[in-house]
Amino acid sequence: MKAAVYFGSHHIYSDMNTAYKSLLINSDVEKIYLLIEDDSFPYEVHRDVEVINISKQIANWFVPGGANWNSDWTYIGLIRSALAKVFPDLDKILSIDCDTVVIEDVSELWDLPLDNYYVAGVKEPALSFATHNTYINSGVTMWNLKKLREDSVDDMMINDLNMNRRTFVSQDTLNVYCKDRILVISGRYNTSEYTEKSPEKKILHFAGGIPCNWRELDIVRKYREVPIEEIRRSVNEDT
Repeated sequence: MKAAVYFGSHHIYSDMNTAYKSLLINSDVEKIYLLIEDDSFPYEVHRDVEVINISKQIANWFVPGGANWNSDWTYIGLIRSALAKVFPDLDKILSIDCDTVVIEDVSELWDLPLDNYYVAGVKEPALSFATHNTYINSGVTMWNLKKLREDSVDDMMINDLNMNRRTFVSQDTLNVYCKDRILVISGRYNTSEYTEKSPEKKILHFAGGIPCNWRELDIVRKYREVPIEEIRRSVNEDT
């Protein structure tokens, strides 16, 4: 199944609603999961979308009061490292941040050759230089959940976040524990101020709130305002 996941706290539910609609419109994704921190998601969702209150599960993997539990990032930021456990029946999943819009077809992301990799993503040049390793931005990442489970890398990342304070939380952890099995993909899939540049743009990522008025850009408003009923029919239905 071609699956994707977004996660966020209540103050960015509006962004989440905009972001997932852009992916539905510009891919052949079959199922989208929204992992949220409470039961207050205020929007009607498309039939191919499932909303999950992940706060009821997070203590299964992360120690309350642990190193990153009360970080500047909401605890939802921890979940990326536990996706192999959240979705035990999936072999792969696209993880994508809520401050994004997909503006062109990205269906090919599910065809990435991940057999020998844990994760695929776009390089961050500055942090790659600083760490002397390939360092990818976690805003758009395709995860090989099957291999993470087979090699227990998901357990390593979770244990790390319980024990060690990380500046960029799960982004730092994935780059430490997946560093020898990272597939670097084109910057077209994660266009931001921090990622490797590409003349082609398929996913815009407003990381760090740049530009400061990004929510009012025409391209963002376009997807925010599209009615659910105008989004394509379910790929699981007969046409």
